[in-house]
Amino acid sequence: MTQDCGALPGRGDEIAALEKVAGRPVLVVVRGGAGTGKTALLGAVARKWRDRRLKSLPICFSDDVPEGDEFGLGSVLAAIREEFGAACAVKAAAALNQPDDTGGPSSGSALFTELTRLFGALRQSGTTAVVFDDLHAVPNPGFAVAAARYAGCTVLAACREEEAVEPTVLSALADQIVDLRPLTDGEVDELLAADGPVDPAVAPAVRHALGSLRGNPGAVLATWDGLRRAGRLVPVRGVLCLADPAAPIALPAGHDLVRGVADLPEPGPALVAFVGTAGRFRVDDLLVLAEATGWDPATCGRGADRLVAAGVLGCDERGALFVPCPALATAVRNVLGEQRVRVLHAKLAEHLLRRGGDPALVADHAALAGPELPPGPDVVALLVREAARVLPSDPGSAAHRYRAALARCATHDPGRVPGLTRSLVRLLVRIGRYDRLREVVAETVDAGVPAGQEYALAVAAALAAVHTGVPVPRAVTAVLAAEPAARAPLEFAGGWFEGREAMSLDGLVAAFGAFRLGDAPDCAPMRDQLEIWAGRHDLVALFGFLFGDEYGAPDDGPLALYHRVITGYHRGAWAGVLSASRALELSGRPSTPVHCLARLLTAEILSCEGEPGPAADWLAAVGECPFPAMVSWAEIGLMWRGGRLPEAIEAGWRGYERAAAAAERGTVVGLHWLLVRLAMLESEAGGGKLAELRELTTKWHGRYGGRRLKMAELMVTGLAERDLASVRAAVEVVRSHQNQSELMRACLIASSVADEPRPWLHEAYDIARRLDGDLLRMMIKARMRERGVPPPRRSLASDDLSPAELRIIALIRRGLTNRQIAGTMRISEKTVESHLTRLFAKTGCRSRLDLATASIEGRLTVSGLDRSGTA
Repeated sequence: MTQDCGALPGRGDEIAALEKVAGRPVLVVVRGGAGTGKTALLGAVARKWRDRRLKSLPICFSDDVPEGDEFGLGSVLAAIREEFGAACAVKAAAALNQPDDTGGPSSGSALFTELTRLFGALRQSGTTAVVFDDLHAVPNPGFAVAAARYAGCTVLAACREEEAVEPTVLSALADQIVDLRPLTDGEVDELLAADGPVDPAVAPAVRHALGSLRGNPGAVLATWDGLRRAGRLVPVRGVLCLADPAAPIALPAGHDLVRGVADLPEPGPALVAFVGTAGRFRVDDLLVLAEATGWDPATCGRGADRLVAAGVLGCDERGALFVPCPALATAVRNVLGEQRVRVLHAKLAEHLLRRGGDPALVADHAALAGPELPPGPDVVALLVREAARVLPSDPGSAAHRYRAALARCATHDPGRVPGLTRSLVRLLVRIGRYDRLREVVAETVDAGVPAGQEYALAVAAALAAVHTGVPVPRAVTAVLAAEPAARAPLEFAGGWFEGREAMSLDGLVAAFGAFRLGDAPDCAPMRDQLEIWAGRHDLVALFGFLFGDEYGAPDDGPLALYHRVITGYHRGAWAGVLSASRALELSGRPSTPVHCLARLLTAEILSCEGEPGPAADWLAAVGECPFPAMVSWAEIGLMWRGGRLPEAIEAGWRGYERAAAAAERGTVVGLHWLLVRLAMLESEAGGGKLAELRELTTKWHGRYGGRRLKMAELMVTGLAERDLASVRAAVEVVRSHQNQSELMRACLIASSVADEPRPWLHEAYDIARRLDGDLLRMMIKARMRERGVPPPRRSLASDDLSPAELRIIALIRRGLTNRQIAGTMRISEKTVESHLTRLFAKTGCRSRLDLATASIEGRLTVSGLDRSGTA
């Protein structure tokens, strides 16, 4: 990753302090562990000095120092050659090799004197500072450091704190010691965003994987580079996203820590990989593991102690071992190979079976051993018993054990296969593990479908397909579709991936309803809400109703991501919507209905936030879509906010014709939104066709019914007839369902027909603020001016300001200039000025001093101005 170290996140204070010592005869020792950014910090300071026309000599001690070069003189001469040329280096070498009075090689004191003279001569020639890096690479680096300091140079010297190179000497000589702390989460986010915008979900995933190394910039950058080279950092509309976020993140194989662990004598690397996969493993279990594997118990114990002392392994208060950096465990496992780790689990499981060990521990390791553990009836019986025991408290572990038992019982206990298959399929649905469900269905079909389970397996195959975004394999479809009852769920899944038609609620119930144990739910009382979920294509909500407690909402996959999109849009959590939409672009086939709807909602959000270019990009990605009303709604919204009202109205009526044709075929998704938006545009243009829109809305509500079209009818009627009672009724219905974007639109309509628009406009403005819609706020503010309504004022909370704005305020309070802020935050000076303009508009402050003072005194308020700075 390219990195301009002149402005390092989290190191601004250190850089500023070190910059000030230039020209003074001082020694500053910079200490930090491997990867804490010592080299980057020294480079940044040297560049700052260079900008002030202060010369410095960088000396980096190499890891391949020749034998006998105790003081690193070769590195000193190499640095002189690099900076001043060969002639100067030869002269320096001659001086350092002067014989002593006896004619032999220079003694230590004579060599020190010559070194001091050398550095003194360099100082006299204008090189006032010497920067030493990697002191750990030579046996006695303090010799050269002390010589430079006694010569009167400014000396910076970096060493690893854990290797403590001559700590007493350096501490005694040092005028100042700078210890590099770990980066905060916010600083890591800045570091990762150095090359461009990064999706908000990526940095937390990297930090979680790094665990104890999450604040180590070297580990962060190495991991980031590894993800990039592996093709897992993918740009989505100009923002970097993490592909396959459920897959583990590993430190690169070439990272010092990974190499160090991999090069350890056995059983060091194996212990790290083993502990990283074991669900629970205590220090007391080390002896049993050593017996099972044939390792020497004493060697095994000492190895574990060293790994704990080095921080590679951790040990909690109950004596359980763990790997504090999951990315390290993944990397070591990759180096050793998955099979090697499974063999270790198999050996331990076999040993525990022979000696009658804890059944829970045996079951854990038997399940982790996979095919490396020889099958047998005893193992199957134990796995089934232990799965049933933990099922009420830990269904995830139960599913893992049931699956391990099913994999073994085909040859050794075939009578268990039908019952295990039935239990495992339903359990995986209940815990939301559709990735595993897909594998189990394929394996079961390949081994032979148990009698009478065709429909249940077809439902499982369809559920796995729509949840993971991977179509049902043809081989699975061919076998299961031979049973007529199994065809409906398979056809539903096939149609889902074609994405040509809107989903039908009745079709969903017909395909999946019989899967539920017990009586099917009565849809009649919930019909209106179910139709809304179906119109939104929110399968997570629909399956939750249809299956009740037997359904587990997934944590990842396209349906989980879309559920976040649709619920986030309606609840007003728009920042999360954008992130989920980008992740959805990388999840599953891109032609499903939810991909289309997510793109339209994302375009709408970006349009509301004053980002017309990105909004147009998302709209262009929609392609062929079965929801013409939604497409037109998003398109005319973008035109309207761009000041193209007449064009938006014309496009809206053309879009209505397409939407009406789809409605005649039964697809009314988004029709209520299109009718309301078109009515708002007509009202703004003078209301010429409002009566016609009222008739059309009444017609469609009369044909299809439902709460959405009823609300649309009330809103359009209120605009057409200036009937506040109709709009007020619509507002209350929307408010009861917590749909923030619809509520804002309803409040705007109410403000246009009410004699007292102030409360409606203030509520709409407050919703727009919570949605973080810059352009929305500006437009509502313009409406306030038209109606003579003063803007609301209130105290400013920290969540009203973006992280960048909060950081800028903090830096201003420290007295930094715009240029210094730009360098610290790795953004342009012009961007800083843009942020300040928006801050002044938000807070009503008129200067940087006013902003800093108001922040210190806790009296920042929102002025009611929009973020663009428009009054």
